[in-house]
Amino acid sequence: MRRTASIYFTLLFFILVLIPGLLPAQEFQQGPEKRFVDKLFFGGGLGLQFGTITLIDISPVVGYRVTEKLETGIGLTYKYYKYNDYYNLGSDLKTNIIGGSIFARYHILENLFAHVEYESLRYHYDEYYSTGSYPVNDQRTAVYNSIFVGGGYRQRISSGSYFFLMALWNLNDSAYSPYSNPVLRMGVMIGR
Repeated sequence: MRRTASIYFTLLFFILVLIPGLLPAQEFQQGPEKRFVDKLFFGGGLGLQFGTITLIDISPVVGYRVTEKLETGIGLTYKYYKYNDYYNLGSDLKTNIIGGSIFARYHILENLFAHVEYESLRYHYDEYYSTGSYPVNDQRTAVYNSIFVGGGYRQRISSGSYFFLMALWNLNDSAYSPYSNPVLRMGVMIGR
């Protein structure tokens, strides 16, 4: 699994680094030259789920508009996860998940875009098992890497800001994934 993740990460890295150099230069020649700070945008998403599973997700991002159509960026993720044990098999499962991601987003049409992202999450969890005479509780740490591909829709708020809704598929999906396919996200990007 680590080898597959490293192959996907390498592929994503080349996409983020090489594509901007292959795009036509005419997109940079329209209008006056923008300063670096004028090409930055900020935003992210907030997720809430309550019930048997409680999930609170805060995911801020900062990005850079390479061209009018291509955006790249990095993000941080914090998730609080709680599974209520209604069957009294042990205790409720609670954990804090932290991580980061890098992404690229290409706007195919005015309101439609393609999205690729690499995310790495780290979390602690309690593992309960029995030695025969009494239960044992071990705290474990896990790291889970995801490679997302998909697309979305954006609705402009202003010339540099927009609201988005997207559907992504985790190419590294497994029983240990904190997600189930498709992963739906929405949020806001604010820029100049």
